[in-house]
Amino acid sequence: MLASELISYDLPFLKPQNSGDDALAMMDENRVSHIPIVKDGEYLGLISDNDIYNFFEDTGDSIKKQKLALMRPFVRLQNHLFEVIKIMGEAKISVIPVLDDKEKYVGSILSQDIAYSFSRLTSANEPGGVVVLELNMNDYSLSQIAQIVESDGAKILNCSTATTSDSTKLEVILKINIVDLSRIIQTFERYKYTVKESYHQSTFDEDLERRYDLFMNYLNM
Repeated sequence: MLASELISYDLPFLKPQNSGDDALAMMDENRVSHIPIVKDGEYLGLISDNDIYNFFEDTGDSIKKQKLALMRPFVRLQNHLFEVIKIMGEAKISVIPVLDDKEKYVGSILSQDIAYSFSRLTSANEPGGVVVLELNMNDYSLSQIAQIVESDGAKILNCSTATTSDSTKLEVILKINIVDLSRIIQTFERYKYTVKESYHQSTFDEDLERRYDLFMNYLNM
């Protein structure tokens, strides 16, 4: 899934002659905290609500009168969803502008569009359950993990990994196509895998009825 497929053409942009009040109204209407500034098709940068509150003496003044050091994050049309998420996460922004090969502003991607697209890509909305394994990086073998899952008559819909800089451990997050993972968890444990977390509905325990929020965990990595 590429940035070109995620663009929201409905989000307006600001011009340098717009005021701080214009920017705040636009942010409030679109429920974002950043708005791109564009002049004659050229992307100048993002302005945030904090910029306006902290640096405008009068929010009725135009943006071009302010001495702002605007951040200028962006992605290109051909960037993959994962790269879009990476740049948005590093910049901590609610909107990411998209430029074409000629450096012209095309549109923007909103954080809520990222959330929806990511949930589709990771099969988060598909029926099933989630198992999170913790293991040493050197012990990671996707083929063995898949064999264990398939030996219990199930399929892996999505597999993701996560690491931390201060650990040699690896987390393997599996979305599996069955809602009762009890047998699969038992098999993993029999093969000496550490099951760190699981999100599923067990037929052996009617009280274990809950909805998992794996996707939000992904975003917080």
